Amino acid sequence: MRFWRALLWLLVAMVVLGLGAWFLLLRPVPQKATNDPAELFHHGSIGNEAAQGLPYWIWRVLPKVFPDLMPGNRDGYGAFGLYWAAGDAVPIGMSVKTLGVIPRVAPNCAFCHQGSYRLAPEDAPRLVSAGAGTRVDTQSYIRFVTRAGSDPRFTADRLMTEIRAIYDMPLWERMTYRFVLIPATRKALTKQAPQFAWMATRPDWGPGRIDPFNPVKFQNLRLGDDGTIGNSDMMPLWDMASTEATPLRRAALHWDGLQTDLTETVVSGAIGDGMSYQSFPETKPALEGMEAFISRMKPPPSPFSADRPRGDPYRVDPAQVETGRGIYLRDCAECHDAGGARTRSVIPVAELGTDRHRIDMWTEAARARYAAYEPGHDWGFEHFEKTEGYVAVPLTGLWLRGPYLHNGSVPTLAALLAPPDRRPKVFWRGSDLVDAANGGFVSSEGTDPRRRMWRYDTAEPGNANGGHLWGTELDPASKAALLAYLKTL
Repeated sequence: MRFWRALLWLLVAMVVLGLGAWFLLLRPVPQKATNDPAELFHHGSIGNEAAQGLPYWIWRVLPKVFPDLMPGNRDGYGAFGLYWAAGDAVPIGMSVKTLGVIPRVAPNCAFCHQGSYRLAPEDAPRLVSAGAGTRVDTQSYIRFVTRAGSDPRFTADRLMTEIRAIYDMPLWERMTYRFVLIPATRKALTKQAPQFAWMATRPDWGPGRIDPFNPVKFQNLRLGDDGTIGNSDMMPLWDMASTEATPLRRAALHWDGLQTDLTETVVSGAIGDGMSYQSFPETKPALEGMEAFISRMKPPPSPFSADRPRGDPYRVDPAQVETGRGIYLRDCAECHDAGGARTRSVIPVAELGTDRHRIDMWTEAARARYAAYEPGHDWGFEHFEKTEGYVAVPLTGLWLRGPYLHNGSVPTLAALLAPPDRRPKVFWRGSDLVDAANGGFVSSEGTDPRRRMWRYDTAEPGNANGGHLWGTELDPASKAALLAYLKTL
């Protein structure tokens, strides 16, 4: 009798402790509501805090504890190319959501889909919401947090010293961080590190690029490492309402058209970043708000204009622009103009001639398994595809999209109009200083000392800069006219 009574009390204690732990550490607390669609996109939760979130104060001090693990030994998350607005608790692309009583930081959609630009070296950067993340270094961020978690210096004493230097933490929170959160975070990051070991066998992504679906293949879909390379540029998310399906046509999304439905793209993207079906019901309204935001979001107008005074580096000749517009309508509009017959459709890589590694990364096996993801929960995915080409994307905000082609292998618009054998074999990525002469961003070593520049080598697998020959055979005057027009888009 005593045994059964003791067992009963043990079970009761376990239930009480479990409920207490859930209430204190795991119970999701809704984010503060906002009527600002940009704020929601910049910092809204995508339901991944339980899987990817770090306790706020641990996340906050990691660059202080491990400056030697930061890109360029720099201090602060700006080293990863993230835009941090004054007064915000976290940079653009990070959400803060409380689980239990502990705020957690996790990436959201805007981590990759944000941009900035400067028109002169001394200018402050201007944020471009939902832009191409031309400076964002996702791979370096992943490596930083996983290496920090595996570092012997990741101790309660070191972290608490830095935390208490900037935050007068109450006793209960100090005890929770010291004895629960710091050991648990270290364990989680140490466990996570081997999941990204495959990255060491591929060329680095570099700023502005990501291998978006190999992590999903290997971790979410449990497919084996097939050696494929998916390195490609981060795409801007502007005017996505134009992708709405019609009775006659579905728009192709992602670089290779692996999805043809915007809502499914948003949901599957959140899943790939750690959202679960348990967190989806609470997260769904935020995802719908983010989808509405990118559906109507437009890029800032191009600074290149015929209205600027003579001598201004951003002035374009009106006669050249008009001539270039005619060339564009003749040679480019079918694939890249709104309403073009081939715009938002997949162009076969045999026709394009561009690097095919990104296509080969997305396999039939991945398509089939993602379409039937999580057998115990029906996500209702119906529009995953496997293609043999790349999407002809609209040229909205073209002046902010450099480097060019799906893998960012051509630094400027001027270089894109050159034959492949005359395009730069090596250049530097990571600047947000607009190249007034060539279109895109400056890309020579040393041209932007304010930014950490990264060397791009087109000889690396996945980095080839061939193909897309449209415009390359024009005479010099016609190329100059087309370039003038393209800068204005």
